[in-house]
Amino acid sequence: MGQINQYSEEYKREAVRQVENNGNMSQVARALGISPKTLHNWVKGYGSKPSLEGSTTLNEASKRIRQLERALAEKEAQIEVLKKAISIVSQAKKTDLG
Repeated sequence: MGQINQYSEEYKREAVRQVENNGNMSQVARALGISPKTLHNWVKGYGSKPSLEGSTTLNEASKRIRQLERALAEKEAQIEVLKKAISIVSQAKKTDLG
């Protein structure tokens, strides 16, 4: 038999708003006394903010941001090394030609 919808649309939207403001889906689900899976489905259906690759907590998003910042810093360092190498090679060619 089908499951009876026991929560109003307004209740679901308010729950989603709380998740969007709080950033912690599990905490909001506990506070409301509902399953995190149910709340996740509501966020997918009613949410206005795109999730960060499925991250459900602010802590997970912060970890991902730090990881991306480290990767960016590494790439920037590699670019600087390559720029210096190009400069050295260019100077060497000028010296050979001159």
